[in-house]
Amino acid sequence: MFAGDIHGNIEHAEWVIRHAQQNEVTHIISVGDFGYWVHKPFGRKFVNSVAQLAEQAQIKFLWIDGNHENHDIIRDLTTCNGRNNPIPTPNEWLQYIPRGCRFQINETTFMGYGGAYSVDWLDRVEGDSWWRGELINPFDVDLISNEPVDILMTHEAPYDNGNKITYKDDIQVSIAQRHLVKEILDKVTPQFHICGHHHTRVDWKDGETEVSVLGRDTMGEDSVLIFDLGEADLDAYNEVEYA
Repeated sequence: MFAGDIHGNIEHAEWVIRHAQQNEVTHIISVGDFGYWVHKPFGRKFVNSVAQLAEQAQIKFLWIDGNHENHDIIRDLTTCNGRNNPIPTPNEWLQYIPRGCRFQINETTFMGYGGAYSVDWLDRVEGDSWWRGELINPFDVDLISNEPVDILMTHEAPYDNGNKITYKDDIQVSIAQRHLVKEILDKVTPQFHICGHHHTRVDWKDGETEVSVLGRDTMGEDSVLIFDLGEADLDAYNEVEYA
């Protein structure tokens, strides 16, 4: 199951995990703005609570970074552990997917690539509620392999020929980030591309790729999407009934 922006909202995280249990989900992947603010007591409590809930449910919970995460600590995580595998945060039940990390669940290949622009950065405090490392770096995108993946997860959405998703597409830096995500999509040619960031629910087709933007923590059923990896060719995903 993919989940849109959780924003450190423990009540929504509980709902996501409970809903995953009801639908016999084995893995949850949060597509950014998960809420990794472990430099603050409430952030540590949130992360530890999600890890505990995931273990109790026996569901692996993975996340990519959004713009609203502590990117200084994430940088240290990747420096110590590398970018080739998901990193325990704090244990195997809750893991960070570094930018560009490829991994498999069953026979399906995934790649995560977090990052996006904070439109409200001027109202935040650098090193406390905002970090320069949030942005996708074009030089890093150049280094991504062209090897295909089945499912790509990003926080920002790919550029869509000038079609706007939300007001964020009136901001040049945001548009530039969407172009970089489109470059990633074009490199790895996924069958499905799942993202968040825009706090809305929308789908479109980019060539052969099905793009799905998921909603945020206040949006209930529009914030999650369940796939059945038992479908050998991933021709369809399951829209399910929500409790």
